[in-house]
Amino acid sequence: MDTMFFSESWLNQLWLNRIIRLSLDFEIFKPQGKLAGHIQAIWSVSVASDMVQTVRKELLSDAGTGVTFILQNEVQMDGEWQSPGVLLLPVSTLAHQVCLPPGAVMAGVRFHPAVGYQLFGQCLAQPLRIEGEHPLASLALATFASLQTARSPSARMVVLYRWCQDLIAVCAPQDVSHIIDQERATISQRQRERQFQKWLGITPKHYQRITRVRQTLEQLRAQPDISLSDLALAQGFADQAHMTRECKQIARMTPKQFVRKRKSRTGLN
Repeated sequence: MDTMFFSESWLNQLWLNRIIRLSLDFEIFKPQGKLAGHIQAIWSVSVASDMVQTVRKELLSDAGTGVTFILQNEVQMDGEWQSPGVLLLPVSTLAHQVCLPPGAVMAGVRFHPAVGYQLFGQCLAQPLRIEGEHPLASLALATFASLQTARSPSARMVVLYRWCQDLIAVCAPQDVSHIIDQERATISQRQRERQFQKWLGITPKHYQRITRVRQTLEQLRAQPDISLSDLALAQGFADQAHMTRECKQIARMTPKQFVRKRKSRTGLN
């Protein structure tokens, strides 16, 4: 009978991965009906207070915007520590890293591309804290207080769902899918480019690059053993090297690094 030997470091990593999975409480809800055209997801995340390690999560860019409610403890977002409060997030053009220390609690809403501009009236270059005289301060801060008293992820998402209903009703954003989706575009290319610059601060071509990289990594998430050359062809890259360059620039990791991290976290490598 063959004997399998495990290194101490491998066992420690497997133990740590298991602890992180048990100690990180993450739930996500994707709205249906009227909200679905404006909102990608409503989410809640918390880290157990007795957790020893800080939890680090990489978030793929999606050209969308969001609102994050930091409910308990400071969290680190792209190297900057953020105290509890409500943050409007800029258009996501590069992958982000969020570091959650023990006891951290957050919840938020992720909007479809171009929706954030219509809701908040500006295209942000960096996170903006909602407070003071901001037009949404009253509604957002009341929601923040309700979220702090909610005792479960599902309760927090119910609060956010109702907030989203009120926000959409007040701001009445239009459906811009016919502008975002090139195949469905009903306006000229020049008009489309102006709208992209106004609402997202990027060109349609840049948006397509972001979308393709995200789709590529999502397929790798589902099929980690797929041939990278076949994946590059299926996603419309010129070749595997082109795919690698695009992923490294936008996702800040290559496809091979993405698969390696995924397997490391699930203890499969």
